[in-house]
Amino acid sequence: MDDEDLPLPDLRDIRPPIMANSDARAVRLDTAQARYDAYFGVRRTRDRDTLAYGVLIGFHGVLDNLRSARSNLAPVQWHPLAAGIHNTLNFLLPADRRTCYRYSPLPHAHRVADPARRWRVGHRAFFVLTQCVIIGLRGFLDATERAAWRDAVTALNYGTTMLAASEACLRFTADFPSDDYRRTVRPAMPAEFTGLASADHAYLVALLRAVGPALQAMPVEFSEHREALHATLRSVYLAHQGICARFDGDHSPSLRMAAHSTTPATTVLSRLARSRCRLLEL
Repeated sequence: MDDEDLPLPDLRDIRPPIMANSDARAVRLDTAQARYDAYFGVRRTRDRDTLAYGVLIGFHGVLDNLRSARSNLAPVQWHPLAAGIHNTLNFLLPADRRTCYRYSPLPHAHRVADPARRWRVGHRAFFVLTQCVIIGLRGFLDATERAAWRDAVTALNYGTTMLAASEACLRFTADFPSDDYRRTVRPAMPAEFTGLASADHAYLVALLRAVGPALQAMPVEFSEHREALHATLRSVYLAHQGICARFDGDHSPSLRMAAHSTTPATTVLSRLARSRCRLLEL
């Protein structure tokens, strides 16, 4: 029996994924953040087992969805997501139980995807991946403070890999017709609703600001790893911008700004991409 035919465990009755508060202090959830979490079925906690639990539920949702509904992802787009899932599961396992990555083809399905379900499932996995990026970048900063450059590169490469997986997850999340987004997905989301204002994204941006100077302090022999992070971060924002354009974001304002702006969402994303990438150049 091929790997793609092996049954997945039945996790449908498990509670929604739990996301860890990124800061040592409890993140204060304002009304917008609470609506955002409620829409995607997310609970926030500081429980020690949060990451493993979130990884299990988030990635199971993606694999289960791909096995039941078809996808237009190309192999080159699926590969980073599959590799990210494998690397994170390895990260959670004891060293003697880790395995080498073996590419698994995209599961084949024929049923049309439910856009609302794919949108939610994809975002839940994306939140987990964001936490993984944060872990990698925090590990990088910790290692640079000790001038442990080999450890720093290992952590940085993990963060970069998870950023690439995040880009692939974005493409999976939006893998349904644009008409369905206009008809069913967008109307169901609250006003002024955007992941760019989430606590996770805010923490990641603050972390990128701290990572910039540490990247510049890296010995020259590790410069390719610095450039890889920069290129991958830019690619993630470009992917977000392209998806937004496909969903009419090149003509309409974002949900975050719709009430007080006519600036197209893609223009806002382009500006954000430039400012975020500049954080790594300081």
